[in-house]
Amino acid sequence: MHRIAAPLALSAVLAAGCSPSGPATSPEPRPAPTGTTTTPSAVAHVDYQPVSPELPAIPAVNGALAIRVIEPSGGGAQPRSDSIILYGSVGNGRAGLEINGTPVPVAPNGAFIAYLPRPADRTWRLRAGLGSEVVTREIAYVTPSTATRVTPSTGASQNAVYATARAATVTRGGDTLATGSDAIYARPTPTGTYRWFFPRGTRLSVVERRGSQYRVRLDASTEAWVDADNLAIADTTAAAPAGGTIGAARLVRAADGVDLRIAAGGRPFLVEHTDSAVRVTVYGASGTAAPRSEAAPDAWLRGVAQASASGGSPQYMVMTSTPAWGYKAWYEGDGTLVVRVRRPPAIDAANPLRGRRIVIDPGHPPAGATGPTGMYEGDANLAIALPLAEKLRARGAEVIMTRTTREAMVSNTSASQELGARVSLAVNRNAELLVSVHNNAFGEGQNPFRGQGTSVYWFHPFSASLARALNREIVGVTRIRDIGAQQSNLALARPTWMPTALTESLFMPIPEQEAALRDPAFLDRLADAHVRGIEAFFRERAAGGGR
Repeated sequence: MHRIAAPLALSAVLAAGCSPSGPATSPEPRPAPTGTTTTPSAVAHVDYQPVSPELPAIPAVNGALAIRVIEPSGGGAQPRSDSIILYGSVGNGRAGLEINGTPVPVAPNGAFIAYLPRPADRTWRLRAGLGSEVVTREIAYVTPSTATRVTPSTGASQNAVYATARAATVTRGGDTLATGSDAIYARPTPTGTYRWFFPRGTRLSVVERRGSQYRVRLDASTEAWVDADNLAIADTTAAAPAGGTIGAARLVRAADGVDLRIAAGGRPFLVEHTDSAVRVTVYGASGTAAPRSEAAPDAWLRGVAQASASGGSPQYMVMTSTPAWGYKAWYEGDGTLVVRVRRPPAIDAANPLRGRRIVIDPGHPPAGATGPTGMYEGDANLAIALPLAEKLRARGAEVIMTRTTREAMVSNTSASQELGARVSLAVNRNAELLVSVHNNAFGEGQNPFRGQGTSVYWFHPFSASLARALNREIVGVTRIRDIGAQQSNLALARPTWMPTALTESLFMPIPEQEAALRDPAFLDRLADAHVRGIEAFFRERAAGGGR
């Protein structure tokens, strides 16, 4: 799950999956009670009309009347959006419910979901009734403090444009780029999405400090923004390396593929994939002699060549007949850049899952969404992932699970460390594929009656066809709105060493979608859909298919 926010903000390592959808300014019309006469104390029941009616019917629950609100939890600041989502349950599918005087439909299992105008007095007043019994509850937002506020420092005193570019070195993060979370990222704008990943030891040319970020010049036409605490400035006078030439570049055989070795002097780089090449740009210098290949061409490897980027930086292209499977990148002690390009596995087109090493990640804990009747997303994800793993094994795959119980991989840790542990497992076990199984939730201001749907997320282009194959199969089972396969900066989608995708089958807050995730037969069909998507991806790649 990743919550859809308005406006949609990019997260760093903690992101976990959703699609953008803007806030609405008025609530979606919902059925109102008709032809019902009640006493002043009674609360009329309004039948819930499913927003995704092709899912299994919601089972009836005739429990005790009790108001349970999942969102909002209360005690926090009131959202700024004009309308707000509320969901939870009243314990009985025959009960009636009013929120701030507005009748709210109740599902057969007692669940409810509403999208109502923000209350002027920052308080939601819920009133549920069953026959002569009536219960109430209030959810209040914190009143803004009238105390004198201290404006936090913006770091303006540190703002500076340097007359001479300063030398800096990446001092944090890992020394190898492989998981997508182990290297320091850089963006084309201060708030843009990740584009560059720099291992520890990368040498950069800093031209400006703006608050908590540095602007770095990569070459004559390319700049990037890096968080300042990831860099060490040499001293107040040390100038950044400028110009010069790149030393020799050569292509050699390596485990799992080929190594492109470039005497880059620790300069920053960018790795990009196409269907027929892996392109490595080394910034801030010019190339010298053409790269030399010491790896004989074969059915997959075509050779290595050199070109120039728009800013004059040299580009080295490892040319292939089909897309590479992934890559790792690191610097050696003398500043040599090594980019290990991964060869595709040998796939049997008739039995594409046989022998494949696949990591299945049931998303969460920590964090995760909760449905209106209290189902935790982490449990729903595991209920899909466990049969998915068994079905893959039955077809000959080797399956590695990041978890098989309700417990996180790493106890008593932060969400970022937990996500890092999951992607590290996939890299360390040399997995050929990583699929993270999730279900979604809504962010502030999103209209739940318009924004819900099935989606799958990828980050690197070589993972896009995996995401498309999964999305196609999962939509065929959920039969709800198709948000599609989309690029998104999510930790479980960022590994560079293998194709990865993160699935978001259903939305936890929608009553019939939460109910479907409690249905063993539906969960089995959803697991089958994941298997078909994974199998279709391997079959496509066995046939030489691209991204």
